[in-house]
Amino acid sequence: MTEAAPRRRASRARSKRNAAILRHAFLVFASLSVLAPIVYAVIASFKDQAEFFANPFGLPETWRWENYVRAWSEAKISVTLPNSIIVTALSVFFSTVLSGLAAYGISRREKPFAFALYLVFVSGMLVPVQMIILPLFVLLKSLGLLGSVLAVVLPYTALGLPLGVLVLTPLFATLPRDLSDAARVDGATELQIFRRVVLPLMRPGLASVAILNGVWMWNEFFIPLIISVKSSTQTLPVGIMSFVGVYSTEWGLVFASVVVSAAPIVVAYLLMTRHFVAGLTAGALKG
Repeated sequence: MTEAAPRRRASRARSKRNAAILRHAFLVFASLSVLAPIVYAVIASFKDQAEFFANPFGLPETWRWENYVRAWSEAKISVTLPNSIIVTALSVFFSTVLSGLAAYGISRREKPFAFALYLVFVSGMLVPVQMIILPLFVLLKSLGLLGSVLAVVLPYTALGLPLGVLVLTPLFATLPRDLSDAARVDGATELQIFRRVVLPLMRPGLASVAILNGVWMWNEFFIPLIISVKSSTQTLPVGIMSFVGVYSTEWGLVFASVVVSAAPIVVAYLLMTRHFVAGLTAGALKG
């Protein structure tokens, strides 16, 4: 018995060590699978057309910074980048606020009514954009909004509500009702309770919704392509497509535009990573 116990402990230690090695190997592989396309895009953005096809995976012989200069001017990044920032910022703000209000109201209602309303909101995620683009185009044209920044902000806001309600409703339900009841006794209105009591506790969840919707809105291509009939209101993904032709595509300029497009959203994600992770795990525990 005295000899068997050390062997069992050694066996358990080897098993834990092997499991740790496998976990780290998987994490390294997952990280490389994410970083490899990013590195490839950055390297390809410095190549010309001939070098891109002659040596697609190697380093460029000459680092052509002029690709970024051409992308800035020919893809109209100086116009489309501010448009994307304005559209994404406004859409994320309105969709997060409205979904927060809706989720808070649903989480505080009786279950049969609340669940039916919850399903109505969440079912919006099942509707493809391609199905509603034609009536949306006609509606915006009749309202005189076609070709404006607001014509993109309004659909983005509406399409961002289902995800926000889906994520925030369970998080709001975990908040103790005693907090809002105490504020109500002190004379606070429902809007004051939401703004001063609930929102400070829900910052991680709101940050998660903002990041998830923001990444989608920043990269979304189909709606601005159809709705932004004026070049002055086009967003960055639409501007990048100017380098993609039927018979020829300038891949160096395409990748330069993609790097410029990805940089702001990557920086925003890195700055908000802590809130994003906290929001995803906020509903995992109660108390």
